[in-house]
Amino acid sequence: MPLGVDSNIRTIKNILILFAAILLIIIIKTLAGLLIPLAFALFVGILLSPIIEFLERKKWPYTVSITLITILTLGIIFLIGLLVVDTGTQIVGQKDKLLSQINVRFDEILSQLEFIPGVAQMEADGFTNTISKVISSDFLLSTSGAVASQLGTFTFNFILSAVYLVAVLGSIVRYENYIHYLEGDDPVGRERMIKSFIEVKSSIVSYMKVKFFTSFCTGLFFGILSWIFGIDFAMFWGFLAFLLNFIPTVGSIAATIPPVLLGLIQIDSSGTFVLFIALLIATQFVWGNVIEPLMMGSSVALNTVTVILGLVIWGYIWGVSGMLLSVPLIVMARVILAQIPDAEMLVKLMGRSKLEEKS
Repeated sequence: MPLGVDSNIRTIKNILILFAAILLIIIIKTLAGLLIPLAFALFVGILLSPIIEFLERKKWPYTVSITLITILTLGIIFLIGLLVVDTGTQIVGQKDKLLSQINVRFDEILSQLEFIPGVAQMEADGFTNTISKVISSDFLLSTSGAVASQLGTFTFNFILSAVYLVAVLGSIVRYENYIHYLEGDDPVGRERMIKSFIEVKSSIVSYMKVKFFTSFCTGLFFGILSWIFGIDFAMFWGFLAFLLNFIPTVGSIAATIPPVLLGLIQIDSSGTFVLFIALLIATQFVWGNVIEPLMMGSSVALNTVTVILGLVIWGYIWGVSGMLLSVPLIVMARVILAQIPDAEMLVKLMGRSKLEEKS
């Protein structure tokens, strides 16, 4: 085949792949309501598969194992939801106390900035009245329609995730049977699919184990520091830090903002406040930038640029859920792309796989 024709075919092929990728993103974004619960159920099922395998080795009935694990998992999620709702209720209930603290601190700030023209005429009451309206009962009632809609969406996703989780748990440990069925008499394709699935499973489990441990320790330190420095809702800020730490890069920043803002109005000494901020930042840095990379090693061999781009793309497609799932989704996408010969360069740019490092 002439060189020019071959080049034209390659160009057309690349354009078609680009259009297919754009179409796939549109479809994934459009079907987010169905796919997000499925993605969560899939990755939770992968994480829980070692427990099911352990129970099978202990001769537990398969249906009993799946039922028990599903109930425990959904129960934990439900308890987390109750914690969030209870903390929100407490914040609204302590509105007057918080407004009083804001008023006092705002007056102190104004008194220190009186040398600036116009600052002396500012009134702290205007600021606190604005905050009061934001967290007032009337405001909450006026937005009840949006709250009810979000609650309905959450309930739908919760039920759908439970259904998906039962299906995933019922098949995740018997993946070889499904792969044998899909590949039929093709031993090469069967072996390739099994290796790919094992790589995805191993990478996600390794990543989540390390991430859970470092996020738990970060949340624990956040909760303890908030309690020591007298910050209200210390346990919730620790839980929030634990949860947001699963979002790469931006999660640790977002987790630090609420306790810092509350510390601004509840910590009297400026030196103590600076120490509080320094300890929070040090906690995030040590666990996120020192201990986590050492523990992670090559279990998820993705470079930083890939992680950040994946965070942006999946955040655009699925919002916060996409950010939480970005790394596992990138790992899965990388393994899938590794099966396409023309995507070899893209796979190498994303990072090395565990199987390549062992070879």
